[in-house]
Amino acid sequence: MTEIKLDLLDKKILNALNQNVRAQYSEIAKKVRSSKEVVNYRIKRLIDNGIIKEFVTIFGLGYWAHKILIQFEKIDGEEEKELIEYLVNHPNTNWVTPCSGNWDLVLAIMAKDPAHFDKVLRKILARIGPFLQDYKISTSIGSQTFGHTYILGSVKEDKKIHMEVRKKIKLDFDEKDKKIAKILHANARAKLTEISAATKIPIDTVKYRIKKMEENLIIRRYRLILDPAKLGYNRYEIFIRCVNLTDPLITKFKEYSKQNPNVEYFSRCVGSWDIELTVHFKTNTELRSFVLDIKKEFGDYIKNFESVSLFNTYNFIYFPEELR
Repeated sequence: MTEIKLDLLDKKILNALNQNVRAQYSEIAKKVRSSKEVVNYRIKRLIDNGIIKEFVTIFGLGYWAHKILIQFEKIDGEEEKELIEYLVNHPNTNWVTPCSGNWDLVLAIMAKDPAHFDKVLRKILARIGPFLQDYKISTSIGSQTFGHTYILGSVKEDKKIHMEVRKKIKLDFDEKDKKIAKILHANARAKLTEISAATKIPIDTVKYRIKKMEENLIIRRYRLILDPAKLGYNRYEIFIRCVNLTDPLITKFKEYSKQNPNVEYFSRCVGSWDIELTVHFKTNTELRSFVLDIKKEFGDYIKNFESVSLFNTYNFIYFPEELR
């Protein structure tokens, strides 16, 4: 794939969207010192050339994310394609990504509780059936999304790291909220006027209800989804199992992730791993340098370390059944 080169203005616009997906064109223009018309044109061009894939809304409602790594055996290309299609269309998968390394596929299952997860997982494993060689599970208990800071090569904003932990969700929503949520699910940058026109709900009411859904954690956050391959980057997942994982060590991992612009996502897990990182690098040499640096910083605390190279990701976001 031919790498698309971005100029500084494109990078600044992406950085502004990374910080606030729902920012208006005028807000972005002020931040990047350009005009609203130019920003509008540049964002449209970034979408048209495939660099921007989606603007997504992350919903809460108390679901837990369980990451599954799968290793296949005796499976051909057509069978794998059919299996991926099944997983992408499954009502409880959050995202599905083929990968290389010791594992062939990564997926995330969204479930309300352990019993729900067990039921979903058993059905999926039964569908994989004779093609399943091995699998591992980890459950995210807190995460931090930094986004695409690797584009500008800058560290994250200098503010206290907020871990997205699971809290009790106030299930206070109705049919009007569902209509609004469905539009935001399709496009997190949908304007209040567009949502109002589509739902026949007054603009002030739309604005108020979005704010309430954010406060009640029905809407957890918004994300900018890019195609890093278009920019010459490869995407990797790193899985770390620690020895004697303590709160100070977790804090150190979080701060390390915050200070490295190539880290997109940090997750604290239970299960097969303790720490998961999503990172972006242009070459395997850059990845190796990063891995060596982690081992230098945390080598005494690392019991096991794995990495996989991620390919095309399907089904970026889960839409809870309560809002469908």
